[in-house]
Amino acid sequence: MDDLKEERLRIPVDDDELDAVAVSPSQGTHRWAILVHGGPGGVKDGPADLYRDLAGVLAAQGIGSLRFDVRGAGQSTGAYRDMTLARQVRDLRAARELLAERYAPRRTALIGESLGATIVLAGLDGEEDTLVLLWPAIWLLEDVFDSYLTEESLAEASERGFIVRDGEEIGLPFLNELLATRDVAGPLRGSRTPLLLVHGDADTEVPVEQSARAEALVAGPVRRVVVPGGEHCLERPSERAVVNRETSAWLAAHL
Repeated sequence: MDDLKEERLRIPVDDDELDAVAVSPSQGTHRWAILVHGGPGGVKDGPADLYRDLAGVLAAQGIGSLRFDVRGAGQSTGAYRDMTLARQVRDLRAARELLAERYAPRRTALIGESLGATIVLAGLDGEEDTLVLLWPAIWLLEDVFDSYLTEESLAEASERGFIVRDGEEIGLPFLNELLATRDVAGPLRGSRTPLLLVHGDADTEVPVEQSARAEALVAGPVRRVVVPGGEHCLERPSERAVVNRETSAWLAAHL
């Protein structure tokens, strides 16, 4: 599209590089959103091109976006087996630093889907102007990653150093981190940062109740949208229309 500018970027982090795409209105903008994908198996364009499509929607309303592959995913370097929450938080921080240096945003939103929402919450620094959490994984041991942590899975990981889920090798450090972390709800308690939650009520990977519990924790502006019959990632066209509409309206009001 002639009214959009798209840039491919490489973002250094530790000894690796993240592959990233920045999309912005051709006339420029000081309002930006960082889009964080989920996993295992996720990439920067999001499930069924969620983020690629959302980037166009946001740019059309004057908002730039930066999306990236975490290390070991997509076209970033590194091994996914080495993935931990802490490492993905460092990836997010590297993306935020690049955004600040290259585009100098005046207002910033963080958008995370599934495990990407986990990373958003774990990586908050108080400089965010608004949050959008899509089918967010917050209480990690409650019908989310439980199957990773069975006695059999932990024994396999202890022996081999990893287990395989969704085609990805999941390392023992991540499993140990899940047991130690348990949830990332802390930053939500009493938070006054404007928050949008979107979730399908038929989600079997991250229960919709997680969004309801998150809503109850915050003290600032919050909107929770429940999509009837929606499964994880809300991939039907009518459901994606809801995601795009709600996200763009929320950012128009709070970014």
